[in-house]
Amino acid sequence: MNNYNFDEEFNRIGSNCFKWDGRKKFLGNENLIPMHIADMDFKCAPEILEEIEKRAKHPFFGYTIYSGSHFECMAEWLHRRHNWKVLSNNCLYSPSVVTSLSIIIFSLTNENDGVIVQTPIYPPFMEVVRNNNRKLLINELKLNEQGNYSFDFDNFEDLCKKNAPKILLFCNPHNPIGKVWEKHELLKVAELCKKYNIIVVSDEIHSDIVYKPKKHVPFASLGKDIAELTLTCTSPAKTFNLPSISSSVIIVENNNYKKILDKALDRFHLFLPSAFSVLSFEAAYKYGEKWYNSLMEYLLINREVVFNWANKNNKFIQHVSPDGTYLAWISFKSLNLKDIELKKLIYENANVALDPGTRFGKGGEGFMRLNFACPLNQLNRALEKIEMVFK
Repeated sequence: MNNYNFDEEFNRIGSNCFKWDGRKKFLGNENLIPMHIADMDFKCAPEILEEIEKRAKHPFFGYTIYSGSHFECMAEWLHRRHNWKVLSNNCLYSPSVVTSLSIIIFSLTNENDGVIVQTPIYPPFMEVVRNNNRKLLINELKLNEQGNYSFDFDNFEDLCKKNAPKILLFCNPHNPIGKVWEKHELLKVAELCKKYNIIVVSDEIHSDIVYKPKKHVPFASLGKDIAELTLTCTSPAKTFNLPSISSSVIIVENNNYKKILDKALDRFHLFLPSAFSVLSFEAAYKYGEKWYNSLMEYLLINREVVFNWANKNNKFIQHVSPDGTYLAWISFKSLNLKDIELKKLIYENANVALDPGTRFGKGGEGFMRLNFACPLNQLNRALEKIEMVFK
């Protein structure tokens, strides 16, 4: 894995780190092993750090403009890795993907318009709908006995007929379940969205964290007509562990939508990036590929460790390895505990913080989400502590 040391356990305490410094404030216990927040416990790629340090030595931090080259670097990456051709002039800067979701809903819908989300889902998907006073429509994913999820097309169409929704908030790969949607599934979703005139807002922030033989298919790459109804939200934040360097992109091929969103970003004064956000964005896509390739090798090992641990404890838990993301979606339903009891068991008895499934909406009951993007020793300690409560 080249010269990158993903085994190093680095002390993040004292850096205003949400995951580690926030344990006492948000979880009530500063000694928990935090495996809940979806950022990685790996150092940033040295190639990116070098560019940040170089810029930090320049003693002026005035207003920053776009050179445009950062979007070009991202477009080259998307074409090379996902066979998707993106034009720089179809890209709009946004501080984060969640900001983008909120701006899109605010700009392209009216109060009480319907917005469909598919639970279990990353909690901000539901929050941005409610906070914008839109009607939250739930199309719960179908779960079979083998632990695999699928799109509920019948219920989706029923929601469309009864509510005339304006937007589908789509997640690919899907957080928290780690599903990478197949091309035939995406085409069927697109067919229904065209039929009912629904805008697809596709969150593809985890699109680079996909395990072979699965392959990420960008929703907007399915065809020109589909691209016209799609707004893609993405960022280097997950791929390169840069969530606090606020920088993301909305990729919009529909000129009308692009004008509306550009105006909204102006309205909320979201068009000025920090000196480091654009620089880090470009450095990641330009210089970070070797680090990323090594990261994927390491994540594959950790993913296997979680899978084997789950199999060993299959009397108590059930787990299907994710197609993508570095998040394990673990069922504790066999324990027959209420969700509040399950959380108490893991937090107080195991002394490990996992993300409770109930946060992810309908269908999350009895599940917890574990982030395995951390040094292997840390992962093993957390898994051993959880295993001990079963004995």
